[in-house]
Order: sequence, then structure tokens, then C-alpha cells
Amino acid sequence: MRTLSLIIAFTFLCFDFNAKAQTPIVADPPSGTLDGVNILSGTSVIIQLRSPSKQYVYLKGDFNSFSESANSLMKISTDGNTHWLQINNLNPGTYYRYFFLVEGVLEIGDPYSELILDPWNDGYIPQVNFPGMPQYPTGVVSVPISTFRTDNPYFLWTDYNFQKPSQDELVIYECLVRDFDSGSVYQDLIDRLDYFEYMGFNAIELMPVSEFEGNSSWGYNPNFRFAPDKYYGPKSKLKEFVNRCHAKGIAVILDVVPNHSFGTDPLVRLYQDENGIVSEDNPWFNSYAMHPFSPGYDFNHEDGWVREYWKRVFDFWLSEYHIDGYRVDLSKGITQVNSGSNVNLWNQYDQSRIDILFDYYSDIQSNHPGTYVILEHLGNNDEEKSLADGGFMIWGKMTYDFSQSSMGYSGDLNYSSWQNRGYSYPNLITYMESHDEERLAYDLQFYGNSSGEYDTKEFSTSMDRLKMTNAFLLTIPGPKMIWQWSELGYDVSIFDCGDGTFSEDCKLSEKPDRWTDLEVPERLSLAKTISALAHLKQEQSVFTTYDYNLDCSGTGKIIHLYSPEQNAVLIGNFDVVPLDITPGFPYIGTWYDYFSGLSFSVNDLATSFYVEPGEWHLYLDTPLPTPDTNGNFPILTSSGCMDPNAENFDPVAEFDNGTCQYITTLHLDMGELDPALAGPHIAGSFQNWVPSSTPMTLESDGTYSVEVIAVVGTQVDYKFINGDAWGEEETVPPACGANNGLGGYNRFFIVDPTILEVPIHCFSLCNVCGDPGFCGPGTYWDQDSGLCLPDDTLGGICPEDLDGDGIVAVGDLLLILSAFGTLCN
Repeated sequence: MRTLSLIIAFTFLCFDFNAKAQTPIVADPPSGTLDGVNILSGTSVIIQLRSPSKQYVYLKGDFNSFSESANSLMKISTDGNTHWLQINNLNPGTYYRYFFLVEGVLEIGDPYSELILDPWNDGYIPQVNFPGMPQYPTGVVSVPISTFRTDNPYFLWTDYNFQKPSQDELVIYECLVRDFDSGSVYQDLIDRLDYFEYMGFNAIELMPVSEFEGNSSWGYNPNFRFAPDKYYGPKSKLKEFVNRCHAKGIAVILDVVPNHSFGTDPLVRLYQDENGIVSEDNPWFNSYAMHPFSPGYDFNHEDGWVREYWKRVFDFWLSEYHIDGYRVDLSKGITQVNSGSNVNLWNQYDQSRIDILFDYYSDIQSNHPGTYVILEHLGNNDEEKSLADGGFMIWGKMTYDFSQSSMGYSGDLNYSSWQNRGYSYPNLITYMESHDEERLAYDLQFYGNSSGEYDTKEFSTSMDRLKMTNAFLLTIPGPKMIWQWSELGYDVSIFDCGDGTFSEDCKLSEKPDRWTDLEVPERLSLAKTISALAHLKQEQSVFTTYDYNLDCSGTGKIIHLYSPEQNAVLIGNFDVVPLDITPGFPYIGTWYDYFSGLSFSVNDLATSFYVEPGEWHLYLDTPLPTPDTNGNFPILTSSGCMDPNAENFDPVAEFDNGTCQYITTLHLDMGELDPALAGPHIAGSFQNWVPSSTPMTLESDGTYSVEVIAVVGTQVDYKFINGDAWGEEETVPPACGANNGLGGYNRFFIVDPTILEVPIHCFSLCNVCGDPGFCGPGTYWDQDSGLCLPDDTLGGICPEDLDGDGIVAVGDLLLILSAFGTLCN
């Protein structure tokens, strides 16, 4: 009996110990603390999780050996809404992995993390896509987790003079990084920037790039909103892409998904029932979607915390990545008006939805004036007009009518005009293809109309008709959008499974890039025509006029554009038989056929032209250079490095694009400092600041060297490290360093093919190692700067040193002589 009592007592003692261990300290975090990681210094952070009604939370990470102890138990705020913990003794620049253990059972990552590690998908990301990825702590946790570091690499932005293109001149290129080129990385887009510039695409709209479930995706299944998906490359590459776009005058727009999240989102997982349904106490999500077409879990945007969260998301990408705008996916779903499965009810004018959207819009514009905000609303026109007149740009889907017209059937293009929708401003982004729509070229070649020998399905005819179709898209005033590869007449069906079969299940599947289409004369001629039209839109004022009209309901279509400087008339026969078309020139006189270069006189305004099927003309009353649309002559899109001495010399490059890479050799002298067991390393912008990946080579004279490959003209920032981990790096003196934006300095050099060697430096100094005694008279050794500096105090040490240079010399005697005869009081 005594033994049983002892066991029971011991059990209660253990229970009491665990209860105390799970009772967090009640204390409010410091004022201004935000959810997520708050960097206090290079060695200290506060991490905060908002999780109302959760009794206790452990913060487990590398900084506490993933332990579950009193030291990892997070404090709880007095209102019970947040758990937080300060972590000290961190090494600046080191990645720390961490996650939250909620009430002893639920493992989640940090919803505000900027880099997550995924146990299921990271292993399938090629190392070349994301070099230096931290390793997932297998065996410790089994869900996506978070990382942070306190000393993040500083990206050298050079885009501060960039001016966004005017909204009404935008020709947006919608792009899916996954399919754009074979590498599925941001570098593929960087390599094609000359092509974008040639084509006249002055904005690139990336389909969602924040972390999504899996690796191969359109991105509309997001989970972590502050982390770029690793499959496309590190954050530094995304920044480089934006920076390089801005250098060419190209804006970058991100597709974002505020309507919903998917099941691995920590904010979803915090409050779910046993069936995976969001529970009623979830502050962020509805238990059931408020509208018919909501995939995933539906955000409640009437909730103040959701507003706060999304305002942080919007601000983050604009500030951190210098993007220029957003395309808001499924914006019509941002409402708490429950339409159930009734699409017509969902489409009704919804003032609450308008109010939510304008709250976000106002916040964005107050912090980042001029930001593009595009809505994929696809709702009734009365609501879209209210949004457009308030500054939003609206997706204007015209796929059916453009497709019907291109195939030779009846299609009404009049609704492509912002004026015909009653808008006050040109805020309608008209498009005929998007990622959600079938390819016009595919429909043309399979379902096109014909009459006699004229057949729109014939390949060369279909490409010619796409020229005409694009002309009627791009010349209508207002912003326009082109879907990836449309400019080449891409004719792989959206439902193509890649194995000869077709299915709606393959809509989201990977599609082959077809850059070899640039070698097909008919497709190249189409691309050149679209390029000429895009540049006209941006360079000739008449194409942004408010004074225009469309007669585009029949098969013979006409557009009139008027301005004080220039007038234009576009005619086209979309039928499969000849038509008589009266252009309706505004006055008699000389006119110019832009694409042929021919001039002609208009003497009778009622004159009709006999127009063959598929024939079209753009007439201007001002002469302009005739554009090159010859598909037999390639455009200069094969750019590369043309210097044979460079590491990346491209013998087939048609012109040099400034990407030549050269080896620069750096030297290090450790002086009296003993090298670490791992040996000296270097980390820098050229290798994503990974401290362990670039060891230095010991030379015969006892110094160390390393070769760095980087692009000509770029600034390479770096630090020497006595070892292979952060915490062992040198302290670079300000006199020879570049400010890293974090209170310290990095070494740097500019890549110059004529200077391929940086002189030797001593660890933590600006010059060679040596005894401070080598400083000359009147100077002293300054440890902080690593330089000999003038000693202003030496003049007081020796009274005869009148000029204060630290030595008595002829100069002091001359001062005495110059004062000879002076009366002294």
C-alpha cells in the first residue's frame, strides 16, 4: 500500500511538473512587435505567433536544439492572443530552422516566414535552382517549417530612377515561370529580357511565385505568403530579375491569391476539426466558402486581422522586391455575402466587396503611390465600373469574340473598349488569351471557317489572321495583355496531356516551350507584327487617345483613332469571303499604309475598298518608318557574351548583352591570426552568401587565394571568414567597405576585364598585414580603419613642432622666420 501511495504521489508530482512546464509566463511583448520574426540585432530576435485560445506553444529550433523545455515555452500576452519568445546568442548570417509546437500536438511553420523547408518537395528541387538550401531536419518534425537569419545579404538595387509605364500604354506579358523555358527558373526570364524589350512588352505579370504546395504548379494553391517558392530560384534571383527588368523600362506585376489558401497554410492548420474543416473559432478563415468557385480555404476579409495580414503581404513584396503592382486573383470572391452555389447572386453588385477592395487599394497607394492593382473580377459591369473609376484596372476577358472573329465567324469586339463599358478612364485590360483560356491558334487550326479555296485552318492563313486579330486588340486604347507565347501563335491546347491525349485534368499540366518557333517564318512574322503594334501603342500618342470609335460587330471591322497630332484608321476583313469596306477617313488628303509603307490620296470620303478575306490595313496620316515583318530574317534575340576571353563566351550570340563573366582572383593574408581548422573561406553575393561553400586555397607563400566568377560591371560584395560558419567572419573597416545596410560593411570590387586581380588584404584590415610601427612621422595606426592616419595630437607633444606634422623640420623654422619682427603683447 505504501508503495502504491508513493507511485501515485510520484505520478502527481510528475503531472504537476508538466503542468508547470506548460503554463507560460504571462507578459506582453515589447511595443511594436509584429507576428513573425522581429530582428532586434545580429544576435537577438523576438518570434511571435498570433494564436488566440491556444494555451501554450513551444518554439523549437536550431537555437535550442529543437528542445521542448521551459526555455522553449513561449510567453503569452495578457489578452491571450499571442505567444512570443526572445532568442539570444545567435550567429549573424546563420540560417536557423524553427517551428511551433502548439499545445503539444500541432506542428506548424511560421506564416510570416520568408524561406520555408518542405519535407515532401525540397528533395525534388535541383541544386542548380536553389544553391545553398538549408537541410530539412528529418526526424525532428514532419511538416513544412521556417527559417530565418539575422544578417541577410544586402541586395544592391540600381532601379531608383525607374519610371513605371503609364497604365494606358501597358502591354502586359502574362508568364508562368515553370513553363516559360526549360530551366523553370528566374534566370530563364533574365536571359530573355532582350526579347521582351524587342517585343514591346513593357510589363511582365508573373503567375503566383509565393510558396505553393508541390513544385509543379500554376501557383494558385498557396500556403506561405511571404516566401518565394524555391523551385524558381533564390530570392536574390527574383530581385535580380526585377532590377534587370527596370533597367530596360519593364514593370513587374505579381499575381496574388487573397481569396483562399490551401491546407498546409499554418493559419488554416491552427484551427481545424478532425475532418480537416476550418473550425468556427478560426479568426482568418470561413468554415465554408462564401461563393461558388472558391478552391481551398476561404479567407474572411471582413475580419480586422485578415485585413492587417493582407496589408502586410501587399506592402512586403512592394518593399522587399520592388515590384510594381498586383494582379488580384479571384477578386470577386473577397466578400462575406454568402451566395452559396448561385453564380448570378455572386455576380450582383456588392457594396461590401467594393469597400473591402478599396480599403486594400487605399493602403497600397498611401504607402506605394502609383502601384498597379489589377482585378480578375469577371463580374457584372456596374460593379466593375465602380472599381475601374476608382483606380483599379479590370481584366477584360474577350476570348470568345476574338476567337470567333479569328476563325471567320461572327464576333463582336466592341466591348473591348473601356468607353463602351462606360468607364471614366482607360482602366480595362482587354485580352483574348490568358492562362485560363484555350489558345486561339489551336481553335483556328481545328475549327476555323472556310469558303472555297480560302481556309482559315491552313497554317500560313491562320498566322496571318492572328496578325489581324492582334492588330484589333492592340490598337484599341487602354492597357492590353498577351499570354505567354501568344505572340508566336502557340497552338498547343490547354488540355493537351503531352502524350497524345486531351483532358480537362491536364489543364494545369506542364506545357512545352516552343522557342524554336522563332525559326518558323510565319510565326516570326507574327511576332514582328505584334512587336510593331506594341511599340506604336507606346510611342504614338493617337493610340492612347480618348477620341476614338469602334465598328467591330460585323465581319468587316473598323477602328477610328483621332488626336491633334495624328489620326489612324484600322480596317480588317474577318470573313472568309471578300468584302467592300468603307474606311471612313476623317478627311481627304495623303494617307500612309503603315505596314506596307505605301502612300495614297483620299479624294472621296465615301470610297469603299475591296478587301480580301483576312486582309487588313492600318492607315496613318503621318509617315512613319515601315516596320520589319519579314519572317525570313531573324530578330536579334540570341544575345550573349561575345568576348572570347570571358568564361561564358557564346560563339553563336548575335549581339553582346552585357553578361560576360570573368574570373577575378582575391588574396588573403591571415597575418598573426591562426587559421581555423576548416581553413579560411569566403562568402559573398556571387554565391548567395553561403559561408561553407567556397574554401580558399593555401598558396606557397602562406597566403590564401580564391577565384570568383561574376558578370562584368557588377559589384561583388564579400567577406573573408576564418572557418566555414557565420560568427567567424572578419569585421570589414568602413574605409574599404561598402555599407551592407545592417550596420556593418562588406568588402567589394567591380568586375572589370582589365583588372582581374584584387591586391592582397589582411584579415579585417584594409591593406597588407604588418607591424603598425611602419606608419610614418606624424601618423598613427588606426585599427578600425586599417590605415595610417594623421595624428593631430602630436603637435602638442613637441613644442617646437609648430606645424603639427609630428616632426621638427625646416617647415617649423620657416614659420619662425615668417613671424620675425612681429610685436608681441
